[in-house]
Amino acid sequence: MKETKKLKEGHGRIGTGMNELDRLLGGGFPERTVILLTGAPGTGKTIFGLNYVVQGAARGQKGCYVSLNETREELLRACSGFRSLEIAPGHMEKELAFADMRLEDIDDIAHFVSILESYPNLDRLVIDNLNKLLFSAPSEKEFRLGLSSLIRFLKTRVGCSLLLCETRDGRETENNEAYDCDGVLNLSFLEVEEKPRRILTIDKMRYAQIDARVPREFAIDRKGIRLTGTRII
Repeated sequence: MKETKKLKEGHGRIGTGMNELDRLLGGGFPERTVILLTGAPGTGKTIFGLNYVVQGAARGQKGCYVSLNETREELLRACSGFRSLEIAPGHMEKELAFADMRLEDIDDIAHFVSILESYPNLDRLVIDNLNKLLFSAPSEKEFRLGLSSLIRFLKTRVGCSLLLCETRDGRETENNEAYDCDGVLNLSFLEVEEKPRRILTIDKMRYAQIDARVPREFAIDRKGIRLTGTRII
């Protein structure tokens, strides 16, 4: 896989796949960073991650979606439900790859990193999800040490990585994964005028000037996903 000059230099921005979010972040996610995407089930984490790698592939950037939850076929089926992601099959094995891993085949996070070491350098990577990797760690301490090692590795090999993490309520993760990551986005539901809406908040983003924890509407429909720019009070 051929790296671009921009990726080698390790500066600049990697587009998020959503124009409004790119604008808020000053052009996208900072390069050579690891971003944590948290949220309860159904808030849109998977579609966010798929959109991130597919839209990158449409721009000629190499991306991979690593799933510990769903098979390659299930991910392609998810893409088929959105017009903006229907292009995914045309980029498979070129700019785009979907890798499904079984948890029983992963000894621990160090083994997981060794698997990723066999991958070529990438512009974009999504790992879905950290909760499953926690199961492979013998203790919370080992998980935290392994996570730190994973993040260090990703910064050397990937333009920008997105780690998905499921939460039960609110935005707090079980093992404080947010402390190790460069940026944290949270997806959630909010009742507005007796109607639930998906919202996105940027809790943290190194190398970017942001309005932290300002909730904005995150819309999902047949066309795809978008950040509307509407602030939710």
